[in-house]
Amino acid sequence: MRYWIILVIWSVTLFGVDTTLEVTKNVGTLAKLVIEDGSLGGIDSDQKFHKMLSADMKVVSLFDVDDSYALQSYEKFEPATSHKNAAFVLRYRLSDDGSGGYKSDVKLLQNGLELFSKTYYLKQREMVVFLSHSIAYDINAKMGGTPLEWMKRKVLLVRLSGAKRSEIVAADYTLSYQKVILSGGMYGFAKWANREQTDFYYTSLGDFKPTIYKANLATAQKQPIISSDGMAVCSDVSENAQQLLLTLAPNGQPDIYLYDLVSHTKTKITDYSGIDVNGQFMGNDTIAFVSNRYGNPNIFSKKIDGNAITQLVFGGKNNSSCTTYRNLLAYKTREENGFNLYLMNLNSNSLRRLTSSGDNDYPRFSYDGEALLHIKQEGSQSLLGIIRLGLNKSFTFPLHVGRIQSIDW
Repeated sequence: MRYWIILVIWSVTLFGVDTTLEVTKNVGTLAKLVIEDGSLGGIDSDQKFHKMLSADMKVVSLFDVDDSYALQSYEKFEPATSHKNAAFVLRYRLSDDGSGGYKSDVKLLQNGLELFSKTYYLKQREMVVFLSHSIAYDINAKMGGTPLEWMKRKVLLVRLSGAKRSEIVAADYTLSYQKVILSGGMYGFAKWANREQTDFYYTSLGDFKPTIYKANLATAQKQPIISSDGMAVCSDVSENAQQLLLTLAPNGQPDIYLYDLVSHTKTKITDYSGIDVNGQFMGNDTIAFVSNRYGNPNIFSKKIDGNAITQLVFGGKNNSSCTTYRNLLAYKTREENGFNLYLMNLNSNSLRRLTSSGDNDYPRFSYDGEALLHIKQEGSQSLLGIIRLGLNKSFTFPLHVGRIQSIDW
C-alpha cells in the first residue's frame, strides 16, 4: 500500500514474555502491607489471585507491599505468623459463587482493627484480574489515595498475528487478561469511541480503500464511518464523543480532519504538502499534531478554525508521537540512548523527563490525567509502562503478546 510507510511511523514491534510486574522506582518509607489468602479451600492454590492483588497494591503506592504468600483464617484479626510484623493486612476469601463466577470477601486490618470490608461478585472467571483491580481501587479510595479510575478500565490494542493479518484485543492494564474482539482481517489504530468503552473505532486495511469503522465491544457489530486513499486513522475522540480527529490522504498527502458524527461532515484542519498526522484535542478549539514541515517530525498546534501554526517542542531530533490532557503535553523524542518521553506544561513551558532508558512510544493520558500509558522496549524485551505522574512512580509489565501496532485506554 502506497502510504503504509506513514503508518509505520506509529507502529512498534513487541515480543511475548511472561506477565510480571516491575516497579521502576523505590517505594520509600511506607507502612508495611501483607496480603493473605483466607480462602482455605484451595481455590487460589496456584496463588495467581494473590500475585494479581500484590501487583495492584504496589501500583496503588500507599504501602510497602510484602508479596510473600500466606494462608490465614478469614475470620481472624491477627496476621499469619510469617506476617506478624506487618502494620496492615489485606485478606481475601475467594469462593465459587455457584453460577460459574467468583465471590470474594475482602477486609483491610490495621494492627488488628478492621478498617474496611466488602463482598465482591464476578460473573466471568476469565476476568478475575478486574476483581483484583476493583479491590485495589476501593482500598486506595478508603485510604485517601489519588483517584485510580484508570485501573479498572480496559486497554485496547491491535496486534499483528500473521502475514496481512491482525487482531483487535481488549485487555486490562497489566495484560493479564486479553480477549480477541476482531480477527481474520488487517486492522490498525484502534481507539475507544466513548468514555464508557462500549464502542471503538479502528482502521480496516483490507478494504479497497483504508476505511474507519465503529464497532461495538460486546457484539463486534460494525458500521463504516469514512474511507480515504492512502491512509485513514482516527487519532482522537472529543470528550463528548461527537467529534473525531482523523488523518486522511484523499489527494496523496496526509492531513488532519475534524469529523462531526452528528452531521457526518468533515472539515480539513491542516493543509501541507508533507506529513501531518496524529491530531489530538487540546481544548479551546485547538489541536496538537505531528508534522515534518520543518524537517524532522515535531509537535505543533493550531486552532481548528484558524491558520496560524505554533511549534510546541524545540528539543529532540524526532518527536513523532504525542498525547494531550488539558494544558499537558506528553511526547516522544529521540535521544542518544533511545526514545524517551517528556511531559510539558503548556501554561508554564516547564519540561519534565518521564523515562530514561529503552525505546518509549505511544504515550496515552488516562481520562483524569493522573497516569500515562506507554509502550517500552528494552533490548529484546517489550513492556507496557504506567507512569503515575503525581507520584513520580513508574511501573512496567512485560507483554505476553505478538507484535503490537497501536494501543489505547
